[in-house]
Amino acid sequence: MARHLNTIPGRLVLMLLLIHALLMPPLFYVISSTVERTMKDSFIDNVRNFAQVFVDRFDRLEADVTEQRIIELLDSAMLSGQGSYAAIEVGGRTVGSSLMNVQDAGLFREDFAFGEHDDDVYYLSLPVSGLAEPAVLKLGYDESPIHEDLVAVRLTLIYVLSAYLLLTLVVAGFMSATIVSPLRWLQTVSRAISSGDVDRELKPDSRLEEISALADDLERMRRNLVGINARLKEEIAERAQAEADRRQLEEQAHHHERLRSLGTLAGGVAHEFNNVLQPMVLYLELALEDLPADSPIAENLLRVQELARRAKGLSQQILTFSRDDSDPRFVTENLAPIAEEAVTMIRALLPATVDLRIDINPDCSPVKCAPEQIQQLLVNLCNNAHQALSDDAGYISVSLGEVQVSDQLASRHSQLDAGQYVLLEVQDTGMGMDPATQERIFEPFFTTHEVGKGTGLGLSVVHGIVERHDGEITVESKPGKGTRFNIFLPCDGRGEQSR
Repeated sequence: MARHLNTIPGRLVLMLLLIHALLMPPLFYVISSTVERTMKDSFIDNVRNFAQVFVDRFDRLEADVTEQRIIELLDSAMLSGQGSYAAIEVGGRTVGSSLMNVQDAGLFREDFAFGEHDDDVYYLSLPVSGLAEPAVLKLGYDESPIHEDLVAVRLTLIYVLSAYLLLTLVVAGFMSATIVSPLRWLQTVSRAISSGDVDRELKPDSRLEEISALADDLERMRRNLVGINARLKEEIAERAQAEADRRQLEEQAHHHERLRSLGTLAGGVAHEFNNVLQPMVLYLELALEDLPADSPIAENLLRVQELARRAKGLSQQILTFSRDDSDPRFVTENLAPIAEEAVTMIRALLPATVDLRIDINPDCSPVKCAPEQIQQLLVNLCNNAHQALSDDAGYISVSLGEVQVSDQLASRHSQLDAGQYVLLEVQDTGMGMDPATQERIFEPFFTTHEVGKGTGLGLSVVHGIVERHDGEITVESKPGKGTRFNIFLPCDGRGEQSR
């Protein structure tokens, strides 16, 4: 019950009931009293006017009028209107109507107000001057019809006031529904918005100025909150992306630092290795000069010399990766002729079952590069792609073009700046790599091939060459889906300027 009273319709109905409880009893009393006084005054006026008519009739009688004529007039007074008593006193005697009991003459007590003496009869007396002797006309009229009419009026008044109260409550209910309906709609939509449906608009179908103003204020608040929420989501997304980019750059920096450390270690090993190989090669050459050409010892020494040269080539690859070899000659050239020459050599090394696809743009911008290292980079990448093919079946594609590196792409790679780059791509349809393998492919001596089928230095050398040219190399690969290497080299000699 208390819950319903704490609503707008409940409060409005309760307020109306209290107002009517205070106002309707006095209103009923005032109206009832006014009607009662009016009816009583009207009754008295009518009775007195009616009695005066009969007085006039008696005044017009002859002096020798008979008693029978007097009785007839008194009977007509009884029959007309609401007469209950009619008599006349003439010369000390009383003549009454034949329609009343003689004993009723003792009931006469003249009334000066309605309802006086509580006998339900209004008695009055008027002097008659037309007869031979002084006479007084005495009449009595029934008051009970007036009492019955007053009771009916009071009941009617009660019905009217009850109907008025009921109609007031109905109108109040309609008005409260008109007010509450848009408010409840606003409540429903507000709950939907708070539950996540922020696109719902607060526009109730109401012509009430206060509710429309409230809805406008809430709608303005909703739009502001939606805007703030959208901005917060954008900021959160931007921060999450920035954090992801920061972690990626940290991982790349850590990866590059690890490769540099490995390169430094490998360079030191290669130097020591060269220090051992160099006198070995010299002693082999001296020994071969002292032996005849057909000596079986010379044949064995030639094999040792060949292995020493292979070891020297291996140490040279290690030095290339470690960037500790002598500085190559950098020139500004178009990479298209260099790539085409390298592809010619690569085609001769690949079996006929491997499809080599070439897409080289001859109009690329020139770059500062060491041509022989670019060719070595291509040879190593294509050789790695060939080893990834199963049963020498599939294709290797080499493409060269020019791209614009955006700020977004540059933010994900520590070695890239926004600007123009030449993009060298080598793609194969081989076995592909999982993420764990991709993390280690540029480490020296890391290989997924069987022992004796690879040194693990090919991609390490490629990485060293790319870093020497201030470029960036990225890998895209999935197991069973092949691999693609992307090499970004800065245009217009930016690599030389940055060194």
